[in-house]
Order: sequence, then structure tokens, then C-alpha cells
Amino acid sequence: MKFLKKQINRSFAALRMTTERGDALILTMFIMAGMLIVAMSGSYVVLLGIKAAGIQAQSTKAYYVAEAGAENILYELRKNGFVPPAPEMISSLNSLASSTLMSGTAVYNVYFTEYPPLVLQSIGDYQSSRRSVEIRIGQN
Repeated sequence: MKFLKKQINRSFAALRMTTERGDALILTMFIMAGMLIVAMSGSYVVLLGIKAAGIQAQSTKAYYVAEAGAENILYELRKNGFVPPAPEMISSLNSLASSTLMSGTAVYNVYFTEYPPLVLQSIGDYQSSRRSVEIRIGQN
């Protein structure tokens, strides 16, 4: 009888040890899965930040292209004494000035929008971004 009790106790001890090892393995798997989820979430946030920075850089370049168009038309106005067309002609005009910069990746167009006062709009395009600048000359 003593022998049988010892055998049963050893069997239960072995079973408990196996169960504890299995519990540790399952707990380790859950911890690793949690760490993986946190790491993937962090990398996704970093990726979104990189994309946003690229879009901001494109938008800034488009703004400076629009500024270049505005400065170009102001230079032409001062240099050549540009006389704007009659108000009824403004709507029929397409682009007052247009140019391609940076090896064809950036384009600006300058349009009349109002007269009097003379109001011009310079639109700059760079890749998938578009920005505009408005110039008012004359009366407020």
C-alpha cells in the first residue's frame, strides 16, 4: 500500500510539473504576442510620421514655386510697366505667366482674378501638392 501511495504521489508530482511547464509556455507566448503588437503599433506610427513629413515637404515646395511665379510677375510689372487689360477681357484670359521649374517637376501659373484693384493669383504645383499665393496691387 505504501508503495502504491508513493507511485501515485510521484505521478501527481510529475503531472503538476508538466502542467506548470505548459503554463509557463502559454504565459510566455501571451507576453511575446503582446510585445509584437506593441512593436507593430509603434512602427505604424513611425511610418505615418514619415509619410506626413514627405507630404509637408511637397507642400512647402509647391508654396515656394507659387511664390516664384508671384515674384516673376511682379518683376515683369516693374520692369516692363505692364498695363492690365480691360476688366471685360480678364475672364477670357487663360494664364498671364507660366513656367516649369526643377527639371519639369514644378510648375507655376499666374492668373488675373480681379481688376481694379489688380489681383493676381499664382498657383504652384509640385508632384501631388498644389499651393497658391494671391497678389493685390493698388487699392485696398
